[in-house]
Amino acid sequence: MKLLLKNSRLLDMVGDLPEIKERDILIDENKIAKISENIDEQVDKVIDCNKNIVMPGFVNTHTHLAMSIFRGYKDDKGLMDWLYNSIFPIEDKFIEDDFYWNSYGSCLELIETGTTTCNDMYFGTKYILKAVEDSGIRSVVSWCITDNSIGNKPVETIEYSEKFNNDKDSRIKVFTSFHAPYTCNPDTIKLVVDLAKKLNTGIHVHLSETEDEENQIKEKYGKTPTEYLRDLGVFDVPVVLAHGIHFSSSDIEIIKNITGGISHNPISNCKLASGICDVINLRNNGIKVGIGTDGTGSTSTLDMFEEMKVTAYLQKIKNMNPEAIKAYDVLKMATIEGAEVLGLQDEIGTIEVGKKADIIIIDTSNIRFTPINDIATTLVYLANGSDVLTTIVDGKVLMENRKFLYSDENLVKEHINQNCKRLFK
Repeated sequence: MKLLLKNSRLLDMVGDLPEIKERDILIDENKIAKISENIDEQVDKVIDCNKNIVMPGFVNTHTHLAMSIFRGYKDDKGLMDWLYNSIFPIEDKFIEDDFYWNSYGSCLELIETGTTTCNDMYFGTKYILKAVEDSGIRSVVSWCITDNSIGNKPVETIEYSEKFNNDKDSRIKVFTSFHAPYTCNPDTIKLVVDLAKKLNTGIHVHLSETEDEENQIKEKYGKTPTEYLRDLGVFDVPVVLAHGIHFSSSDIEIIKNITGGISHNPISNCKLASGICDVINLRNNGIKVGIGTDGTGSTSTLDMFEEMKVTAYLQKIKNMNPEAIKAYDVLKMATIEGAEVLGLQDEIGTIEVGKKADIIIIDTSNIRFTPINDIATTLVYLANGSDVLTTIVDGKVLMENRKFLYSDENLVKEHINQNCKRLFK
């Protein structure tokens, strides 16, 4: 299928400065085939962008898709109390329907607010994969292993890795995963490392999220969580390290050498009072930093526009410097730099000929967008997910003019509400 986007104001996220170009974009099957003024070709579908902003879809580098059911549940607690006393007991009751429909709901929220790729870590992942497939979003998926929940996860990881990772054109990739240093002993972590090496894939893990984690690992092993993972070979493979708040200077020296990067989750970190990640220091040390939302339970929203705002505000106040980070740098973290963290920079993150067609159209027609003196600051400090008109993933229009084309939103909401009644009764 050929799709033509006419009359766009293109922000392609290529280069060091935000530049708007009035361009048409030709999509052939799942890739960008041509970017030019006034493309005139026979196509299957034309979308008139009406001079609205067209840009790459966001790359959400850390999610727990099936946690949509926990939105607003047992809020205002610290991480360890929240996890062990509120979340884990309910998760133990999950059945197949919970994993599938809860995840489908998160996928639709991501699509609706402009995210085209997410990096997910959870369990019940075979059902999450089905939701990802059915919703149309691009995703990296991993089975979250802890000491008490290994089961068939290694076998299933191998099975699905062979299915998806060996297909170069697949919009789904499979990583390995263990939950965190404080929930996994050395044998469990080595199992995951060996699995990642065998499958030639990456590891997704929470690291350095709270001071409690730092203290627990130091007391038990006599080293920081980062040193603990290094000594177990975790950094021998590509890694996505979620949070990265409490790194010491020696930890930074270790992290500088990894392949992959950090997923910064500012709203979750604020809500759980985990701390403020020093994004400026990480980036100044050459460490790739993407932006993630975390799960809906700890962040309440999967809107990457909100995460970008908070990312910028926190870095300015942490450094007491309004120039600490520029809006365009935050946009890059949410697009191309997030793609780099996931190792997908050759496929997504910018709008260029040959890349996958993961594109969003942002409505700038209302009074809030008048005037647009700077497109980067407008998108980061003003816009929100409800301004996304159209979302295209892998060349397929999943949402057009705020309407899902292939998913029954009401059916998904009905199932999630039924799941809530059963689990929270």
